[in-house]
Amino acid sequence: MRKLKKMIIGGVTAILVLLAGCQEEEKAVADLVESKNIEEVGQVDVAEINDYWSQPIDSEICQTIGECRDLGDTYGSDYFTDFSGTLKQRDNRAYLSVNTEEDKSVLAFAANDMMDEDNSIARYEIIEDQFVLTKGEEESVFKSIADVVLALFDRNKGNLQILDFREDIYPNANPYDGKLMLPSNLITHWLQSATISTLIHEYGHLLLWNKADFVNSDTCPEDQFHLKKYWECYNTGSYMNLYYQAFLKDYEEQWLDAGIKTTEERVAFYEKNKESFVSVYATVDPYEDIAESFSHFMLTPYNDSPQSISEEKVNFFYQFPEWVEYRAFVLKELKDRKEDTGSFY
Repeated sequence: MRKLKKMIIGGVTAILVLLAGCQEEEKAVADLVESKNIEEVGQVDVAEINDYWSQPIDSEICQTIGECRDLGDTYGSDYFTDFSGTLKQRDNRAYLSVNTEEDKSVLAFAANDMMDEDNSIARYEIIEDQFVLTKGEEESVFKSIADVVLALFDRNKGNLQILDFREDIYPNANPYDGKLMLPSNLITHWLQSATISTLIHEYGHLLLWNKADFVNSDTCPEDQFHLKKYWECYNTGSYMNLYYQAFLKDYEEQWLDAGIKTTEERVAFYEKNKESFVSVYATVDPYEDIAESFSHFMLTPYNDSPQSISEEKVNFFYQFPEWVEYRAFVLKELKDRKEDTGSFY
């Protein structure tokens, strides 16, 4: 029973859309989170799980949700080991120190730097479904990154309009403006290591954090995720709220609204709760937590028997057919690019 309960999502939200049609998906998920406790969710049987995986899906590369899952594993099988190594790179202290009390990293940036349009070394904007250089001088490495960003990102699911390369900044995605910003002076290093995992992490922000999912308010109902420092009240059917309901409620006082922490505090929090987070970096805040879990979902093989909350967080995304299909699409594109050119970029 324990294995069955955790098989797809493995937590409060497990097996949420098994009997729901795609059009009713968000409502079914929200209703399940509101009305089911863990033991009730655990009563779902194997036949219902099989029904879920056998549901047809609107995709050019797979016929059912289960086929999308399996094809994703097949396409990524040669690269999962490498991806796993690069996924851990955000745990280094340079990354962990950003936006902390002691933050003096060259990678740090201030809010006014984010808004200063003159800081852009090279900017690409989507014009007629293509990235076009609109500022700065084009370099082959910038063009390579722009090509892979355009190839992998699904703009039907998230807002992406601008790819900006700037010196001495931290990788950052701004869902409000549809902007992805990357450090121009670190790109060469990334091409040898963590480009794909970094991009997928930032995609997680752009795809899962949408303005339509929340309203700005200083008060929220108890059944909605509310991050006080941003005054955002997330709709019950949003990915962010469903993730919060499943995994984050217990951390509200000690983590969600704790404000800026030191690197040491982040590491200590992770050591105390390491079974609940896929990486140390995931402990920075809820947005980094869901983006890190999304990265592991996209770039690691499917685990049909999660044994920890961190593994359940990764499996959270398998309940959504659109993300299972997107994972297969991305891994197929990466495999094809590697086989055609010898490189992902």
